[in-house]
Amino acid sequence: MGGGLMQLVAYGAQDIYLTGNPQITFFKVVYRRHTNFSIESIEQTFNGTADFGKKVSCTISRNGDLVHRIYLQTSIPEQEYIYTENKLKYNSEEVTNGILRWVDWVGEKLINYVEIDIGGQKIDKHYGEWLHIWNQLTNNPGHEEGYQRMVGNMPELTKNRATSTTNGTISSQKLYIPLQFWFCRNPGLALPLIALQYHEVKINIEFQELKNLFIAQKVPTTNPADNILTVSPAGSLRDTSLWVDYIFLDTDERRRFAQLSHEYLIEQLQFPGEETISTTSNKIRLNFNHPVKEIVWVAQKTSNIDLMQSYNYTDLADSSPTLTHNPLGNNLLQSLVENLETVYAGTNESHYHNLQLKNVDTGKNTCSIARLQLNGQDRFTERAGDYFNYVQPYNHHTRTPHVGINVYSFGLKPEEHQPSGTCNFSRIDNANLFLTVTDNTVQRGKFNLQSGLLTENTTTLTSSSAKVRIYATNYNVLRIMSGMGGLAYSN
Repeated sequence: MGGGLMQLVAYGAQDIYLTGNPQITFFKVVYRRHTNFSIESIEQTFNGTADFGKKVSCTISRNGDLVHRIYLQTSIPEQEYIYTENKLKYNSEEVTNGILRWVDWVGEKLINYVEIDIGGQKIDKHYGEWLHIWNQLTNNPGHEEGYQRMVGNMPELTKNRATSTTNGTISSQKLYIPLQFWFCRNPGLALPLIALQYHEVKINIEFQELKNLFIAQKVPTTNPADNILTVSPAGSLRDTSLWVDYIFLDTDERRRFAQLSHEYLIEQLQFPGEETISTTSNKIRLNFNHPVKEIVWVAQKTSNIDLMQSYNYTDLADSSPTLTHNPLGNNLLQSLVENLETVYAGTNESHYHNLQLKNVDTGKNTCSIARLQLNGQDRFTERAGDYFNYVQPYNHHTRTPHVGINVYSFGLKPEEHQPSGTCNFSRIDNANLFLTVTDNTVQRGKFNLQSGLLTENTTTLTSSSAKVRIYATNYNVLRIMSGMGGLAYSN
């Protein structure tokens, strides 16, 4: 008897629980037929001129039956620098040995906010920071390099040019920023334009100012540790539009969508605004409503904000963005690696992370300890910041985020549309987050900018402040009937 047959006849009472009265076979594929449809991506233009610091609106035209994914497309301007008489100049001002580069994740940072409006009612509103946080928690690692290039987090834009000794340009770059509304992430929730005959759907976007996106800093001629001087950048956005994936239905399904009423369980983002803190121990009220899937919070030093390190949520300024570095890795200090060409031989940018020097130039999570209290009762006991930064995302998300992004999930799988646990904050009278931050978070030293390297003097610190931003994702119901749409539950 062969080994395979021996395994087959070794059958006992316990096997009844596994193979008794079988319901499936692995050796005959079964599939289900689907309705006929097609998808086409069609460009949509904005009403007005889309540029830095401006707010624009796009009315989604009725080119198709349903709306699925939406991407913001734009081109950031070329930046030219001139080297003459041993000095590097940008916009007619000297920036020699300073900083001259785009910020990291410029495509995400470009969006101050984006909102969807149906029939004049705001249904959901997202922020550039939330797009960054969502990517950090949910993006498949295999997509990471492509995503970073889509949003402009690439060496061609983030390499510091202020140490250059030749004329040059930071070339214009076309960006594609995916929006993350409920209907963008799930085809089963695609927005039925065919059923909204009397309500327009609009996407409103407010763009960041250019001065918050392009770093042009020069070394002060006197007292270099006292301040950092900024040069005003120049340029405008070009070729800005939305690319919308329209779904086209076959005749029968199209008729059903147009004639029937619809109720969609949708997801929304809540952000009540940032809080300013100046002490290590803080009590922050959570003004949320609806069944909440999870809360996400960051605490950011104001000095990191001033230095345009928008997504640095550690308690120290990061010096490596001012060096020649690779943003697709994690702040590898190339200046500490000798003979880089030999080390990198046979690799590409996606391999750099295997060589990173972990935490050489980064601080700790600004969140040291946190505790959530609902109606005076602790939802959980005090936990260290690393629990929210690593353990919670490890349990509930696709990936663990960068240092300082903190999560507490009320559900099992908050990334999925299928509800798996919520906390109804509409029934909670008093919710508070007790947050303890590290000492460095509410202190700052003087900064020194020399030879393209930014350093903070931590031997002499003064009192400062930090910004705390808390987000919550919740469920709501979108009702569509008689050609109009609206939310079932308001705030």
